[in-house]
Amino acid sequence: MYRSVLALLFAAVLLLGGCAAGKQTVPKEKSGQETNMDGAAFDRSDEEITYMDTTDNVIYLAGGCFWGMEQLMQSIPGVIDAESGYANGTCEADADYKTVCKGETGFRETVRVEYDPEQVSLDALLMAYFYVIDPTVQNRQGNDRGSQYQTGVYFTNESARETVKRIAEIERGRSEKFFVEIGPLKNFYPAEEYHQNYLEKNPNGYCHIPRAEMELFSRLHIDPGDYQKPAAESIRDKLTAEQYRVTQESGTERAFTGEFWSRSFPPRISTRAAAAGPPLQSLSRAPLWWKKRI
Repeated sequence: MYRSVLALLFAAVLLLGGCAAGKQTVPKEKSGQETNMDGAAFDRSDEEITYMDTTDNVIYLAGGCFWGMEQLMQSIPGVIDAESGYANGTCEADADYKTVCKGETGFRETVRVEYDPEQVSLDALLMAYFYVIDPTVQNRQGNDRGSQYQTGVYFTNESARETVKRIAEIERGRSEKFFVEIGPLKNFYPAEEYHQNYLEKNPNGYCHIPRAEMELFSRLHIDPGDYQKPAAESIRDKLTAEQYRVTQESGTERAFTGEFWSRSFPPRISTRAAAAGPPLQSLSRAPLWWKKRI
């Protein structure tokens, strides 16, 4: 009997110690403290995927307060479900709002987004995500401060990893600072019921994402996933060396040179002539190649 009690106590200590140890090892960038590290410290995109979601077409988005991010995703045509929760923290015992708000668990307020790839692509969802967040700040979005509001994109399969890495690389090049966590999902626990569909239950509730931006994506008609950029080799095969350098490598042509430098263009039209009406008579003096375009 004495040995049984000791065994139970030992097991309880191990269980509780697991969460406690997790709290002690939360990296500084995952706590509520600002760090001096560059954005590369937030890139864990090559880490092993250990959490397997039962659904293939799913992505986990941490974008500040999950009320607004959940509402944004739900407004996009093709999104099947959006669920608020806590991701990539210590353990399930810590996954409650009051504990997470202490800033000691590493949990991020995160939305699990399930979507129909026949109606909307992961590219489109990430476009909406990066449009509404500020990727240049740590542990905050809008008026909200704390490690739970750190931004992050977490994937659960290789297909999503490839897309997330590609989009993140583009977004990383748009600003000097980029503090969005990119990596595989470690864990996820749904938030309390009162957090789910919060803005539907409370239409005038707080939201750090402007309503106009939500309405913008609710009318999404053009999906960027339908317009993939060809591989560099394919582009290079279709362009001259100079065209490739100018269009793909931010190069420039030498002044007063180039294919179109020697061509003639229509004569300029004076302000008085333009005000008088359509200058149809000027077309008679335009070069033949211009007439064909008109």
